[in-house]
Amino acid sequence: MDDSAVRLWIYRHFVEHGRAPSLDDIGNALHLTPADVTAALRRLAHDADALVLLPDSPYLWMAEPFSAVPTGYRVESGAQTWWGNCIWDALAILALVDADGRVEARCLQSATELLVSVVDGAPAPSDAIVHFLVPASDWWRSIGFT
Repeated sequence: MDDSAVRLWIYRHFVEHGRAPSLDDIGNALHLTPADVTAALRRLAHDADALVLLPDSPYLWMAEPFSAVPTGYRVESGAQTWWGNCIWDALAILALVDADGRVEARCLQSATELLVSVVDGAPAPSDAIVHFLVPASDWWRSIGFT
């Protein structure tokens, strides 16, 4: 099976279920052995920079813009929730699923609660400011930090 089919299935699972699929979920859905799933995920992570695995494991950490672990960027649309890796990714989730919703976050400097609403496909007016500590060209150097 082509790795792009594995990647697409993973993204669809994130959209539908709000969480990362397990290795068994992927294998059962795509009729792959555990070894084939692990090999595909490693290729997608290490060769294609298409996914991020938890360090020293075959388990999903990120499928940009989705996070497989809870973060400080909770995304809601209707009854569905997801986790973004940063504010940029959180807003990208709503764009990806083509839905209005809200992002709950917290200022990393002041701990102030932040709420960003997306209405009619655009962020609602807000006084919030987004600051990117690391230039975009360097994000993949340490994706878990950025």
